Amino acid sequence: MSSCWGSVCLLVFLGAAFVSGKPCLYIGETLKESHEYISNVLSLKGQDVGLDPLFSDVIRSNSSLQIKVNLINATLEVYSRIFSSILRQDNQGLLENLSETDRKKVTKKVEDFEKKIERLMNKLGHVNHDKENILSKLQKIQVDDPLVQKKALAEFKEVFQAANVIICPEC
Repeated sequence: MSSCWGSVCLLVFLGAAFVSGKPCLYIGETLKESHEYISNVLSLKGQDVGLDPLFSDVIRSNSSLQIKVNLINATLEVYSRIFSSILRQDNQGLLENLSETDRKKVTKKVEDFEKKIERLMNKLGHVNHDKENILSKLQKIQVDDPLVQKKALAEFKEVFQAANVIICPEC
């Protein structure tokens, strides 16, 4: 009986977290500051970045808990590829117009984001990619496109929050 009640509470909590446009739990101060810095340096609050968000389908999905886990895991895999692409570009692409100091700071922060994503992915396990339409949409995301990278960075806190809610609901 108590495990059923716990599951119901978890689902209600997850629903509230996914419906909320600005989840804030599980986002540490360091992550907030890093994201804010990157947001300012790369102009992530611009209109071109805010239109047509990449991951809104995942964050607001009304799917079962297992499907949400699969969606979040696939989304984290996309983030891993995006971060890897950003870091490989060095002085080209998204970071090319930054000063050397800003480029180094952004690179370090993206490396930290990448490590956080890897830890979350390890906790979530592997996903079967051919279960949902959203999964195929996620796989088609052009991770080398600077606008896509900006959009992904702009949405990072919300996706990170959604993944953490699934991994550690009692935290």
